[in-house]
Amino acid sequence: MTDIHCHILPGFDDGAADMAEALNMIRMSQASGVTDLAVTPHFMGERQSLGLLNRMYVRYERLTHAVRTEGIPIRLYPGAEILCLPQTVELAREHLLPTLGNSSYVLCEFYFDTPFEEMDAILDEIAACGYQPVVAHPERYEAIQNDPRGVDLWFRKGFVIQLNKGSILGAFGYRVQKTAEWILGGGLAHVVASDAHSISRRTTDMQPVREHLLQKYPAEYVQILTQYNPARLLRGLEMFPDFRL
Repeated sequence: MTDIHCHILPGFDDGAADMAEALNMIRMSQASGVTDLAVTPHFMGERQSLGLLNRMYVRYERLTHAVRTEGIPIRLYPGAEILCLPQTVELAREHLLPTLGNSSYVLCEFYFDTPFEEMDAILDEIAACGYQPVVAHPERYEAIQNDPRGVDLWFRKGFVIQLNKGSILGAFGYRVQKTAEWILGGGLAHVVASDAHSISRRTTDMQPVREHLLQKYPAEYVQILTQYNPARLLRGLEMFPDFRL
């Protein structure tokens, strides 16, 4: 499997507290069947945050060195989860947004109560700048829970739809889980990722969600969600055509 959304950069955000926890999270990920893992710390999409990018990349290099030193057989890729704000568009126009695996894909999140029209407009602007938006956990946004047809619009625009492991397994409540199921049932999801934050809660273990998906959906769809599409994404390739159930 390939996991494109994981908060394992040591001491940078609300994810791994230190190098020891980061390495344990990576070991857990690898033991669950993950071979490739994107390091995606939170990044506020505003000009004041640009100074943090160098620090972020330095810590990423230290982490990759530690993984090699420990002999953990997993490949890491740089990235970030960008909190998209109106001013994020300015950074996109200047091509300053951190991408996933040095591709054109950018992992985009929003405040959970952001109106759909605002999210849609920002994503359109980012795409117009040459980036390919990956919408992080749309099932967690109030606007999508109220009307999940917005995900269908994003899908048709070519935006990548990424669902969270915890959402599918019910960790964020009934509404989030039902919205995730609606997206999955419509064949509108491209990628399932861990969005892991620690070794004990919201973990990197991807096996439970894979087993859950295999009980409800065709094996080919599960493979597309957990391996084919995320692996292609980190190589800068197009997503597989939509999978209609």
